[in-house]
Amino acid sequence: MALLAGGPYNLPAVALHVYNTRTKRKEAFVSAQPRVVRIYTCGLTVYSDMHIGHARTYCFWDVFRRWLEYRGYHVISVINYTDIDDRIIKDAREKGEGTLDLAERVVASFRRDCRALKIKDYAVYTRATDFVEEQIAAVKALVDKGHAYVVEGEVLYDVRSFERYGQLSGRSLEGMQEGASGRTDSAETSRKRFFADFTLWKPSKEGEPCWQTGEAEWPSGRPGWHIECSAMSTTTLGKNFDVHGGGIDNLFPHHENEVAQSEPLCGHPWVNYWMHPAHLQLLNEEGQPIKMSKSLGNVISIGDLVAKHGPDAARWYFGVTHYRSSLAFNWQLLDEATKGFDKVRRAVKMIADRLAEVDDAELRVPTVGTYAGLREGDAAVPRERQSFGHGALGEINARFMDRFIAAMDDDMGTPKATAAVFDYVNELFAAGIETNEALDAASLLAAYRCLTRHLWVLGVEFPDERLFPELAADCFAVASGDSAREEALAGAVDKMLLLRQQARKDRDFAKADLIRDLLTEAGVSVEDTPKGPRWTV
Repeated sequence: MALLAGGPYNLPAVALHVYNTRTKRKEAFVSAQPRVVRIYTCGLTVYSDMHIGHARTYCFWDVFRRWLEYRGYHVISVINYTDIDDRIIKDAREKGEGTLDLAERVVASFRRDCRALKIKDYAVYTRATDFVEEQIAAVKALVDKGHAYVVEGEVLYDVRSFERYGQLSGRSLEGMQEGASGRTDSAETSRKRFFADFTLWKPSKEGEPCWQTGEAEWPSGRPGWHIECSAMSTTTLGKNFDVHGGGIDNLFPHHENEVAQSEPLCGHPWVNYWMHPAHLQLLNEEGQPIKMSKSLGNVISIGDLVAKHGPDAARWYFGVTHYRSSLAFNWQLLDEATKGFDKVRRAVKMIADRLAEVDDAELRVPTVGTYAGLREGDAAVPRERQSFGHGALGEINARFMDRFIAAMDDDMGTPKATAAVFDYVNELFAAGIETNEALDAASLLAAYRCLTRHLWVLGVEFPDERLFPELAADCFAVASGDSAREEALAGAVDKMLLLRQQARKDRDFAKADLIRDLLTEAGVSVEDTPKGPRWTV
């Protein structure tokens, strides 16, 4: 399938194919707007911290975004925080804190955990409570169109009013079981016309967050779970966008219900591609599947994961299994994978050590085909491929790139991509990257850049401003500048806190709250103490 092949920009044939949950098959990936991809990812319901199961999901979405960027697309990515929910209200009461205070604390923790895993920042982070007006408007429109009805101040969606209900998840109304969502009770079911109908808006109980609607039949309350994402995604990305996803657990009922409530308002298809990473399955020491839960005390936090082996080994391990297959995990499996990954690390270090003795002038070989040099339609042309093909190792580099690109273009085939990396490293060792004096600086530099650029796609980063400045600028931590950046960060945060203190002194609490919100968005947690504010990242 060609994307306007032979048109005014001589656009290349489509290469990337992804499995579309909506159509149940692999399809050529064609963005609605050339070279621009709009993605909405369901984020956390922020009542408890991110754990390793979440990490598998969000790391996949990070790799997907990186691959699109590698391919030359501009990615507009949105992720949400569900910060109003029954579970948040319940946990906040049990912990004796406000619902928004709990949500803000978990949001800050989530941002820190994402940075610890080297998950690139999203373009937009949305909170459900910031889009209540849009949710009310959507609910009203669904009532007006006959897709929803009101019972005692609660607005319920009539699933039988939407003929395509069940198509996304592959279910039929006849085959559905009562209570499948896990968020219903008998009292709720008794108010429904049909047991699968779901809540769009509900009255608030005493002490719960509450918004006024201006509607006589449902004058006040709070939104249901599903309408939040519909409102946030369409407000930020439009009535039709390229990709929507989350974990496989979001497929039903959440994503099914999103489609049902969004397509009557936005048209069909509302979303062009639906993608769903599978679960992470925790195993015991004997390799038997076990449940991960707080009650069993075996929840693996991001801090635990990173402390054991670091983010790069974890990201490599996630890539060894295809995103649509369940990922088996225990510490022994990660240990074994890390031993193999160590060979990749050794190759990177070995080349870097040899190039450490080379004069800086010899390393000033710019990469070819950066973003500034892209023509319209170059989305299928990796940015720096021409540079990687230079020197005595050029043929090895080219063979590796062909395998890696083919693997990733085949529905994000990271298992074959990691295998290609491993074979490539073996070829580099065989070519003498450690001792072969015949390998000149240009050849070693091309191999270093080729290897680290493709590892970057997998979320495995080896930034070095001296050897690959273009890549280092796109990484989380540059080896030669960490301390300077940390000092700059500390200075910036301290200045913002001084502004916040002055705003509070002037009783400009709106400004003070805004500064705190901005710091939270940046992953900075602020605690007010009798001795003044303290902050952590």
